[in-house]
Amino acid sequence: MGKVALLGPEYSYSHAVGMKVFPEQELMLCHRIEDIFTAVTEKKAAKGIIPIENMLQGSVRESIMSLLKHKVKINQAYTLPIRHCLAGKKNSYAKILSHPQALSQCSKYLAGKNISECSSTSQAMETAAQDETVAAIGSKEAAQHYGLNILEEDIADNPENVTRFLLISLEESNTAGKARTSLLLRPKEDRPGLLFLILAPFASQNINLVKIESLPSGRKMGEYIFYIEIDGNVLEERVKAALGFLRNSIEVYSLGSYEVRNLE
Repeated sequence: MGKVALLGPEYSYSHAVGMKVFPEQELMLCHRIEDIFTAVTEKKAAKGIIPIENMLQGSVRESIMSLLKHKVKINQAYTLPIRHCLAGKKNSYAKILSHPQALSQCSKYLAGKNISECSSTSQAMETAAQDETVAAIGSKEAAQHYGLNILEEDIADNPENVTRFLLISLEESNTAGKARTSLLLRPKEDRPGLLFLILAPFASQNINLVKIESLPSGRKMGEYIFYIEIDGNVLEERVKAALGFLRNSIEVYSLGSYEVRNLE
């Protein structure tokens, strides 16, 4: 079945997605998002799981840039609720430790408290397990893994916070029926009204545009490539029509049509 590469360390939120979706497969923990793409393209892993967007922090830029750099396909999307808890050895502690994103997502709870940053929520939990003066913010699963007491649950500012992840591989999923599609669009030339030219074919075909992100092409200053997501399948006639019109003036690369699955 092959390995599944994802962002470590153990009991990170990426690891949680991997355990939920692929409980029987070997998970390859990577230090960087770029390493996940490399593992897939070099066939050291059959699939990879990458974070693409957080509801509060927005796009994960490294993931989108890597989609531009590496020839992979998207097979599935997952949305995972992000529920932070505070955990420690004791109820009394000197400081709270976590990843900068987790700390910012719990800013109201942390107001006036002594906080420090580290490289991951998992590392924070591991440190708290070794030092009773430290409390950590992260997932309940990580706290349980490191034998910590859960001091407070659901401490994030927004209880509806979710992160979306993508499953990538070298194979196209060919999903039939209702799907989301990701595209990379490279304009053949810069011209007035370029953004309108990109958006108009989707509007005319009544296709909902879910996401649009501009990326530097890396070839010259001011030249951009667009990453977009639409509600629609490349097998649908309306999507074919929109993409056919776009190809008159824009290079279109489909990353695939895929289902979006909610994880609990």
